[in-house]
Amino acid sequence: MAGKGLLSNIGIWVAVTLATWAICWLVAAPVNCHEVPACAKHLQSYPGYYHVISAAALVAMLGHEVLSLVATYMGAQETQALVPHLQSRFLPTLLLAVMFGVLATAERLFSRAEWTVAHVMPSADGLTAPGRPVYTMQYMEWGINVPIMLILSGYCTLGRPLREVSRPLIVTNVYVIFCWVATATESAFLKWFLIVVSFVMYAWASYDMLNWCSAYERTAPADLPSRGLRPFLSSGLVAHLLLYGVVYMASVVGVMDAHTERKSFFALTFGAKLAYSAAFVFIRADEYHKTLTDVLRKVSVSNVGMISILRGSFDIILPCVLDAAGRCRLPDRYSGDMTKLEKILGYGVSGANLKDLLAGEDQKSDFSAYVRNVVRQADCPQAFNAATLSTQGVWSCDSGAMPPIAQVLHSKIQQKSKQKLNTTLHLSVVPRSALSLGKERQLVAAFQISSPESLNEEEPSVAVTNFETFKAGQSSVGTTTNPSSEEGSSHGIVANLADLTKLGASAMLGNTEEFTDEASNYFGHTLTSDETMSHLGAFAQHQVAVGAVAFDARIVGVWEGNVAKALGGYRQRIEFLNDCLHANVTVMGQTLSAVFRMDASKGHLDIEVLPSGSSCPPPAIPYIFKFQDGCLHLCGPGTSSLKRPQGFDGPGLCIMERVQKFVEPAPRPQRSFAPELEPDPEFSRHTTEETKSQASLRSVTRSTRLKEELNQLGQGQIPKAYSPKIFSWIEEQPAVAASALVAMTSAVIALRKSL
Repeated sequence: MAGKGLLSNIGIWVAVTLATWAICWLVAAPVNCHEVPACAKHLQSYPGYYHVISAAALVAMLGHEVLSLVATYMGAQETQALVPHLQSRFLPTLLLAVMFGVLATAERLFSRAEWTVAHVMPSADGLTAPGRPVYTMQYMEWGINVPIMLILSGYCTLGRPLREVSRPLIVTNVYVIFCWVATATESAFLKWFLIVVSFVMYAWASYDMLNWCSAYERTAPADLPSRGLRPFLSSGLVAHLLLYGVVYMASVVGVMDAHTERKSFFALTFGAKLAYSAAFVFIRADEYHKTLTDVLRKVSVSNVGMISILRGSFDIILPCVLDAAGRCRLPDRYSGDMTKLEKILGYGVSGANLKDLLAGEDQKSDFSAYVRNVVRQADCPQAFNAATLSTQGVWSCDSGAMPPIAQVLHSKIQQKSKQKLNTTLHLSVVPRSALSLGKERQLVAAFQISSPESLNEEEPSVAVTNFETFKAGQSSVGTTTNPSSEEGSSHGIVANLADLTKLGASAMLGNTEEFTDEASNYFGHTLTSDETMSHLGAFAQHQVAVGAVAFDARIVGVWEGNVAKALGGYRQRIEFLNDCLHANVTVMGQTLSAVFRMDASKGHLDIEVLPSGSSCPPPAIPYIFKFQDGCLHLCGPGTSSLKRPQGFDGPGLCIMERVQKFVEPAPRPQRSFAPELEPDPEFSRHTTEETKSQASLRSVTRSTRLKEELNQLGQGQIPKAYSPKIFSWIEEQPAVAASALVAMTSAVIALRKSL
């Protein structure tokens, strides 16, 4: 609505300005400066290199604003679809780009005398020299850029409604044209009459602009980004226009010659545009950082809420790190919950693999399947369904689908005395940071251990409140629930910290003030609300078709098998990637990309091969599948009809074996210092100073060694035998290597800037 109102007002402003120009042009009947030798001589003698330099600088600034506008627009497409009421932040950047473009064009025309639009200033009162030029093009540029500056200062930064901006904008344009007529008319009376009227109109417009500042101080929120800077754009513009008036009066009374007048107007005009550009750099940066800080703060509160819910349902909560080998290791440092777990078990668990604490191979196998299911659920897009996060940090879902319910694993944990305790275990994956370079994942492990009195009882038939029981033989990941209002409220805990949908966060975080005052119409967009900030608004939403059906994680991996002789008897190899969507099919030495869709509840599997260089891929091949004795039984159509078979028989049956076996690497020696992984803030508070100093000293030592080796490598002094050691060290310690690289890059950039 604001955009439509602005466009309609722009039409009125342009119409009034053009009508005023037309009437005044007919009244003044100006004489072209190029037709009068004395006036043309003034234009030829003026140095134009000032304007060549300024035009080049303005073109660079224009390019920056245009690229910023394009990047903001492209980045806001998904955000605008995610947050329905998100409003645009393109207007300031667009207006700055137009302002720089108009001024760059005017400066380029001023650089050549034959391109300059100027007229003769008649000496009706005898105060000015005959043949003095009036730079008409300067007034035309003011008629475009001064209204833009008024919109930027009043509407974009102070949040004043358009009806308050319209009057001073039109008045300013009219008195600028009157000032031009006063210098171009041959009537002394009309000249001074228009000058007096122009200064009265300037005072009127300035009064309105200062009232903007007063209204802004009354209505602007206290935490508005750059709150103290914004009024200076309006009050500073009032003072800036007064300086224009001083130079103008000095020129019309003959105190200032034409060249000095042109240079003074150039300095004031160019300086004002630079000041506005710098001010908006500060405002936009402050808006960005404040919005980011607010969102992170509220998301962290949501994470604390998740921990609180786990604390109310489980006895022990510990962080753990899942490495690339599938080992879920507990932290090396001690906490209250770890001490409690050690007292129950009777032995130390610091740095231990969580899987090793379980009793029996069946429990360990179920735990491995449970870990794979939890991680895949967190990594696959369908785990999120239609869950969205607003700029307030509030998670929400549409009415048609909800994220999957969290699952718990019922297992047994073994004490030192070989006694087994019934244990309910829940794992939750912490969302991975974009800066995480390693393959490790941060998890939260929650335990509910039965008391010794209940050891002889059967396994509990009812899981922990609001959790489903995980069964390794069934696939339930990726299913959706459509709960009723009461049922939905009782199934509120979702599978991961990334899926905070119904944690009570909406009521806890929904404390944003609502501004009904129309005066807050624009600067209200800088607040972190659901209707704000197109460049930060929310997280990207994934729409994947496979998310609506069940998925069996056992299919992920590489499988090989021979097709029936009726179909050629060749050996085929299919690699199902862990993104739950893509696959690679190798037949007769040729590997083709493919996408697959699975419905584990029906045993259906569709594989669509994507030939390279083809714009029209063939239709998907319908299969049925099952797992039996560790093999994948895959049965497809035996004819060209592409009908899904009803049973596992016929020429389309192919029994495939898994060719990639899981090999657990040799365990690494335990370290006495804290792991150099990205810690969760909730669990990094108890790190001792000794541990921190050891890790810091080791990091600095390795960073120094890396710098020395890289310098020697650049000089060709390191033998080839040391190269594998360097690369292996980088693979083992990616965080330290990245820190050293960032430090070296920052030092080079700082040195280059200083030079």
